[in-house]
Amino acid sequence: MRNLWNVTIKDMLIVGKDRGAWIFLLITPLIVITVASFALGPAFEGGSIEAELLLADEDGGAVSSGLVEAFRKNENVVVVDAGRGECEALEKDGQEYEVALVIPAGFSGAVEAGGRAELEVFVDPNSNITRPFLVSVIQGTASRLSAVEVAAKVSVLEVMKVAPGADAAAVAGTAAAAAASELEDEPVQAAISNVGGVEDLNPFDTQAPGYSVMFMLFGVMTAAEGLLLERESGTLGRLLVAPVSRASILGGKLLAQFAIAILQITLLFTVGHFVFGMNLGNSIAGLALMIVVTAWTATAFGILLASMVKTRRQLSAVGILSVLLMSALGGSWWPLDIVPEFMRQLGHLTINAWALDGLNDLILRGKGLDAVLPEAGVLLAYGAVCFIIGIRMFRFRSVS
Repeated sequence: MRNLWNVTIKDMLIVGKDRGAWIFLLITPLIVITVASFALGPAFEGGSIEAELLLADEDGGAVSSGLVEAFRKNENVVVVDAGRGECEALEKDGQEYEVALVIPAGFSGAVEAGGRAELEVFVDPNSNITRPFLVSVIQGTASRLSAVEVAAKVSVLEVMKVAPGADAAAVAGTAAAAAASELEDEPVQAAISNVGGVEDLNPFDTQAPGYSVMFMLFGVMTAAEGLLLERESGTLGRLLVAPVSRASILGGKLLAQFAIAILQITLLFTVGHFVFGMNLGNSIAGLALMIVVTAWTATAFGILLASMVKTRRQLSAVGILSVLLMSALGGSWWPLDIVPEFMRQLGHLTINAWALDGLNDLILRGKGLDAVLPEAGVLLAYGAVCFIIGIRMFRFRSVS
């Protein structure tokens, strides 16, 4: 046991003195997380975004005016008046826009007559930032207009029953205009609250877990390369003649990497919390458990890959590809909620997906220790399988 601890401490001291290693383990992840978080910052300020809508009102009627006013009163939409040509080109005064809306001539008349009226929407297919939001706003406002106009139409029918001699066209026009003005108000609103008692999120809450897991895996790959370097140089082979067991040698090196992985993600979360206000959830015990089991699984995966290749060059290629693929499939770059179901199932073949399921439950949803026990159990089993296979396959001497 003493030999195991000696190997562990020796490897940790080597890493501790290596400035380049700490730049890769801590500084690089912080830079990437910070850049990604600030890039997404506007989407988290107040839980809303501000989008510019290029708008041309060719109708100018009562209904279209009510529609335009409804867009102007939306605090998340900035209406930019334009002509049809500018809307079709999605450009005005040299500035490009993602979405444009044209209210064609005759729109109000068609609505007042109870006929079919269409809005013309032009979008940039290459835009994925404000386009979905603006299209949703336009569709929602159009649906509200349809609802109030249907109500107005029913009201006209009822008026005509009571006063059959009234001018139906005049009553319909008045009702349609009055209905359009109602778009400015929203009598029914939704009060939105975060579940689990979590306060308003900031970008670091969503970005830090995914990138931290990814860089933990990269760190493990670097340690595995160091292990292969010792094998290629003959250091591991020479250690076999010393009064130290194979288990102590390999166990000490893996224990050192396990401890470094825990330290890495702990420091990233600590800096994120105290410097950038990152939320750590309501259960420190649950967070500690997820950090430990994720580090264990990553370390075991590292020894598995090291046992499957012959050279460091092979490990570098296989390791980088594996980490990038797992990060993409497992949700480190984007949430799995937005991908198709078969991609979510495929993603859960990775360490990242199970680790992020647990971390996000704690950090984003405010759940407790009990909620992450299933994810922790899967990661423990995942790591055990990788560890057993890796230990059995690993060779202390290079095989030609």
